[in-house]
Amino acid sequence: MVKLLRVSAFVLVVLLVTAITRPYVGASTLDSEPNVYVVTLIYNGVSTRHRTTAHTVAAFLTEQEIEIGPYDAVIPHIRNRLEDRRIIEINRAFYTNVLVDGVRNQIITVPGKTAGEMLESMQTSTELALLFDGDKGKVLNEEIILEFSTWRSEIEHITKEISYATEYIDNPSLYEGTEYIRQKGMVGEHRFKYEVIFVANVEQTRERLSEYTIYPTTQLIYRGTKSTAVIIETTLELFALGALTDTGSPHFQYVRQLTMNASAYTAGFSCTGKRPGHPAYRITASGREVEHGIVAVDPRVIPLGTRLYVEGYGFAIAADTGSGIRGYMIDLFMEDIQDARRFGRRNITVFVLE
Repeated sequence: MVKLLRVSAFVLVVLLVTAITRPYVGASTLDSEPNVYVVTLIYNGVSTRHRTTAHTVAAFLTEQEIEIGPYDAVIPHIRNRLEDRRIIEINRAFYTNVLVDGVRNQIITVPGKTAGEMLESMQTSTELALLFDGDKGKVLNEEIILEFSTWRSEIEHITKEISYATEYIDNPSLYEGTEYIRQKGMVGEHRFKYEVIFVANVEQTRERLSEYTIYPTTQLIYRGTKSTAVIIETTLELFALGALTDTGSPHFQYVRQLTMNASAYTAGFSCTGKRPGHPAYRITASGREVEHGIVAVDPRVIPLGTRLYVEGYGFAIAADTGSGIRGYMIDLFMEDIQDARRFGRRNITVFVLE
């Protein structure tokens, strides 16, 4: 009887041990099988459920034959591992219609991008200043049309010409009908500086920043009042001292053409060393009184009394000399010291007349 009880107890223990250990053996076998995950896929707003054995988001998308573009948005990232009941959301990139000054552009857009972000990226890529009147926080979609306007500021300079006046001064040293420009006229200018604002290439505002005036210079002309009855008689014809003519005219005749180094002088003390009241004041070496058209020469080159035409000065007569006038030099008489100084020293063409 005791032996029977011992056998029964042994069998009971064996059955108990088997019952306890069997589940662990089964669990080990199940763990060797692949895990199955339940995934919710939201694709462009459409939700579907899937069972998958993929371990990562990228593997799951490959399993579903879904290709992801460089601008598409996937949440979570494709490198993330899958977990049971994982939600995967895919939003495809799309094209947004953008008008810049009325010109249409199609810009590929990342999902979730706002109008303000599009404005910033457009300004960076185009290097243009852009204006936008809409809601910058609005999230973009394929139906939205964004309208941007370019903005720029330019500095503009405007110059307006001011004509010069002409003043005539009677000069008894010049013959009637002859004129001599004492001071050349110069036009003046009004200069304006503006800042101009353009929106969509259309001027919106104009602000004057500065203004400057260069006043014109009046042209002064000596007008002869000396009677033409007083003239210098030459061999066969008469001519008026200081009168200008066209040297290219077929009627202009000369016997010699010279290039001479010219200066100018007056009757004043600084040029002649004589003052009014001196018996030789305004008297030339030939005994003539100086006037416009009297020139000083070296008699060895041009004899006194020779008729000349000096380009830019007029008809002249060699009637004076000077200690500094040697060789091919000529000194032109002028009434005004300022005219003489302005003339300075230069090379000119002198025609010896018949």
